[in-house]
Amino acid sequence: MVLDILRKVAKSVLEDAFFTIMVDETTDVSNREQVVLVLRHVDSELNVQEDFIGLYVVPSIDAQTIANVIKDTILRLRRQLSKCRGQCYGGASNMSGAKRGVAANITTEEPRAIYTHCYGHALNLDVGDTIRGSKVLRDTLDAVREISKLVKFSPKRDRRFEELRKEMRPDTPAFRVLCPTRWTVRAECLKSVLDNYSVLQKLWDTTYETTKDTETRARILGVKRQMASFDFLYGVTLRYKL
Repeated sequence: MVLDILRKVAKSVLEDAFFTIMVDETTDVSNREQVVLVLRHVDSELNVQEDFIGLYVVPSIDAQTIANVIKDTILRLRRQLSKCRGQCYGGASNMSGAKRGVAANITTEEPRAIYTHCYGHALNLDVGDTIRGSKVLRDTLDAVREISKLVKFSPKRDRRFEELRKEMRPDTPAFRVLCPTRWTVRAECLKSVLDNYSVLQKLWDTTYETTKDTETRARILGVKRQMASFDFLYGVTLRYKL
């Protein structure tokens, strides 16, 4: 089934003259580094097609490793880099570096493959810069990020949170971690904070006394005080609606 789908994708890419490479790297929940590869091309009716080619586990996300994944995949699809006219990656140095980045590596073989900084990443940077200009929103996101760390980076607190949620708010979704690089999914985290507001406050009360580490106790006390402030509740509500 998987091979059939890949053959169909390969056929559609072969039928069109040129294509653009779109790549992003990520780390999954088991801490393995992976590379996502998508090919963008225009069909005979001028419809833009974006075909997901694969998700590859790699030993490293250095420029040479990612460039090799791209080249090997293109060859398996029976295409040549000479047909590549564009590259779209994030702005990290391993991807966009002028001398040793993936874009430079591909451009060395095909100079017409123009590199474009991913608009999604660029928009995320712009939104981040805008939010940092507002003290209320900046402090709110910092607090939510700290809440995410306190809940999800501690199996004990995460388990206790689930127990309290099932007891106090069984119909609400679980807590969602704040994603640092994807602005489009941050609303889900902020909504989970609003939905589980009373559960989180109860969590701080029940875990503060049982926590022995002084630094962690101070962090719990800090987010508890922030959540009790008007600015925090206003900031979460405003940021979620935005």
